[in-house]
Amino acid sequence: MAYNIKLMVKVAKLYFNNKLPQLEIARKLKISKYQVTRLLKMAEKMRIVKIIISDPTLNVTSLEERLEEGFNLKRAIVVENKGLSVDEIRSKIGVEAARYLLEIIKDDDIIGISWGGTVNEVVNNLPSEINRKVKIIQIIGASHQLSIKLSAHDLAKRFGAKFNVEPLLLFAPAVVINKKTRDLFLEDVSIKKVFDYFNKINLAIFGVGTLRSEPFLESEYLSKDDIESLKESKTVGDVIGNHYDIDGNPSDTTLKSRTIAISLEQLKEIPYTIAVAGGEEKAEAILGALRGKYINILVTDSKAAEKILQIDKK
Repeated sequence: MAYNIKLMVKVAKLYFNNKLPQLEIARKLKISKYQVTRLLKMAEKMRIVKIIISDPTLNVTSLEERLEEGFNLKRAIVVENKGLSVDEIRSKIGVEAARYLLEIIKDDDIIGISWGGTVNEVVNNLPSEINRKVKIIQIIGASHQLSIKLSAHDLAKRFGAKFNVEPLLLFAPAVVINKKTRDLFLEDVSIKKVFDYFNKINLAIFGVGTLRSEPFLESEYLSKDDIESLKESKTVGDVIGNHYDIDGNPSDTTLKSRTIAISLEQLKEIPYTIAVAGGEEKAEAILGALRGKYINILVTDSKAAEKILQIDKK
């Protein structure tokens, strides 16, 4: 069947450029609607008309896919970062992480929560009432050096309030002076009860710390000797008070035996481990956690994601 190319172009322009309905085009050109439909299909087949879909999320979608494939993640969520401040990055990550949590949290979940600025943003962005019957567990001890709103106690309480439940709090410091002191704390019945729940948690949410711009270091969360020891062991970051190197190997320092928190070994057994962290300065810390398999869901920003993938190639 021969087609009039001029007519085909005319129909295509009226439909795609002028946005006229097919029936109106048919009346205007005195042809049937069937002919209009046929001419449009042929125009596309003969590449007279080329449909290009411009996806504004293409960059972040590609980064998400590369992270998921490269590190065998259950999910990667990347927010666009075009010159955002640290607070803006945290806010955007908090919004997306909160949205994702609402998708996956179900009745009878046992949820572990850590501390930090980005975790705080996640809690802030959750609705005030969530109709799920869950248990909330604080998975790291407290630090008086942290601001109230970033502390593990406060975050666990505010997180629990969203579900109208009282969280199980860990009434102990995050780091103590020596292993003997830690052992004494773990003999306490209330603390032992929290630790018993660590092996039952099926979802944990936490931030990723870095020695480069760690707010906890500035607030004397760790001593100068601890910091020097971590640097000597080539530490790049920490999750829930557990430190590691660029390959995810636990840091060989006394901190491990002095920290009151869920362990990296326990963390790896949790079905959903959600890390919320962003900023280029945290790329190495996030990469170490990914390589160590401490994370299976990552919510980050595009600049951090690009840097992670770039470093991982080296």
